[in-house]
Amino acid sequence: MQKISLLAATAAILIAGCEAPRKSNTWAIVHAVPHSGPAAKAPALEYARELHATLQAARVEHRIVTFTFRYRSRILLSREGEETAVIYRDSATPSRPWWLMSERLFSPVWLPTEPVASQVSFYVGRPATVVKIEDFSARHARKHRHAGKDGKSVVKPGSHRSKSKGKKPKASHRKTK
Repeated sequence: MQKISLLAATAAILIAGCEAPRKSNTWAIVHAVPHSGPAAKAPALEYARELHATLQAARVEHRIVTFTFRYRSRILLSREGEETAVIYRDSATPSRPWWLMSERLFSPVWLPTEPVASQVSFYVGRPATVVKIEDFSARHARKHRHAGKDGKSVVKPGSHRSKSKGKKPKASHRKTK
């Protein structure tokens, strides 16, 4: 009887070990960013900017998202909260590419592959309205998007940099005989 329970416990440990989440290099980079201290005026925004700088240096595609949501306070009054978080792509986990990190979290949270508004609502656990999105590709091209009247995000014209700006074609160095 003891051998069977020992065998079952060993099998459970092996199976649980195989199913444990594997922490990628990107996850470790995000997890290592220090949180803002208590003296911070806007801790969520300061943390998002710090995480943005770290992800940009590591060339990781990410977005800084500001959103609002409604919640009930302790005395059952309906209030509106605003939060800023960073959604990033982890290429080491292709089946689960999108993750969110916020100043309130200690570890990144997985997000479904859906539009940003749906991802934010999934994270908050209630309907949320996206106020502002700043996209940063792995090449650091920047786009600002603001929520339109219907709640869908709109890319502002001329808000991203051209990659070929100021570059001239190279002259040929062929010798003619």
